[in-house]
Amino acid sequence: MDIRQVTVFGGTGMVGRHVVRALAERGMRVRVAVRHPELADFTRLAGDVGQVMPMRANLRFPRSVAAAIEGSDAVVNAAGVPFSRGRQSYDAVHAQGARAIAEASTAAGVKRVVHVSGIGADDPRSANRFVASKAMAEHEMNRGFPAVTILRPSVVFGPGDKLFNALGAAVRMAPVMPLIGGGTARSQPVYAGDIGLAVAAALADDQTRFGLYELGGPRVYTFAELLTLTLRMTGRTKRTIGVPAWPFRIAAFFAEFLPVPPITRDQLDLLLRDNVVGAGRPGFAELGIAPRTAESILPSYLDRFRAIGRYDLAAPV
Repeated sequence: MDIRQVTVFGGTGMVGRHVVRALAERGMRVRVAVRHPELADFTRLAGDVGQVMPMRANLRFPRSVAAAIEGSDAVVNAAGVPFSRGRQSYDAVHAQGARAIAEASTAAGVKRVVHVSGIGADDPRSANRFVASKAMAEHEMNRGFPAVTILRPSVVFGPGDKLFNALGAAVRMAPVMPLIGGGTARSQPVYAGDIGLAVAAALADDQTRFGLYELGGPRVYTFAELLTLTLRMTGRTKRTIGVPAWPFRIAAFFAEFLPVPPITRDQLDLLLRDNVVGAGRPGFAELGIAPRTAESILPSYLDRFRAIGRYDLAAPV
């Protein structure tokens, strides 16, 4: 399929910026649709002069969404919010934002739409409001556009991530590391750059229309193993201890009153449940991509948490 111009919503986020880079590397023109384009100038560096252009758009205003999509051959939705607050609520950004993108894409005659969701986003009645809104976003996408490609990644990591950076900060400061709920919940961390490659691969293959792909890294870890990996990558030794989840639920409840909560009850719930690719589900292999390991990427940004920072030249084993 001849796709020359793509509009990317959420192109300044951890996943979105990798999507922009992957598309630009394939010679496509990219519009980065964001609320504050003046803060998105760094995305221009992903391509040649004039190839990547930030553009003002707000998912809460369908007219701005339609203007950002007009003239594009394809649309990628990588927008999302980590917590629900005021006008930037789960429903407004995830569900209603997806509806606005799908309907505007259909009206503009867009050829392809790729929607970045998440593993487990299949129950709009979930008690976890984040998961429920992600499921509703998929529903709105499928209802509003005839041939959506949905990508559901597991826990995403990369520079600026919320998982390994939080663990790195914790192992630097805390004398003892808690294993919430025993640390038995499993996840399949996936590198944000590989999700960008998956989006580009999906757009290049018309057979991915109507497809749903679950994207996980090459290895499944328990939370305890993720903590052990972080300790190894930072060259630190800390005692771990299993603790029940209820004290953290209380702390997360009060944290939600902060302007930027360090953790919410929805996020804590996700840490306590498995987040792995389902058996037999298509994923990276069907898109022709070999996902990179956490061990190969983490040293590039967890080194700042080592005992003497980036000047500690002892490489993690």
